[in-house]
Amino acid sequence: MGTIKQKLLIRGTEGTKTLEVLFDSGASHSVISEEATRGLCKIVPLDEPMEFTLANGEKIHATGTCGFNATLKAPSKQKCPIAGTAYVSEEFKGVHQEDLIIGVPLLQEYQIRLQFGPKGKDQIDLSRCVRRVDRL
Repeated sequence: MGTIKQKLLIRGTEGTKTLEVLFDSGASHSVISEEATRGLCKIVPLDEPMEFTLANGEKIHATGTCGFNATLKAPSKQKCPIAGTAYVSEEFKGVHQEDLIIGVPLLQEYQIRLQFGPKGKDQIDLSRCVRRVDRL
């Protein structure tokens, strides 16, 4: 498991922002800071807050979801349009430097692979990028 950081232009229902994104091959969900959602998307409230445990052991709570889309670009100029939903947490920005974590379910849905090499040689492999429709 590992992570790759990247700045990414994220579009939501209310606007577009460049966010610091962490692609995390160990994250069970995608999570966005409440601060990052301002002017980006309409938050859909959850019936009950959800608790998540981060890799460092800290707990955060999500109170809603935010739908977003973006286009990932590989150094080879290959593009991969994605659309997803992230849980919104007010506490997230206090324990994480990034604005958005993209977790395993979204990576798997688009068959995006994280490749880890020597220091500074990590990359996001988009060669198999296609939205899987086998999950209904």
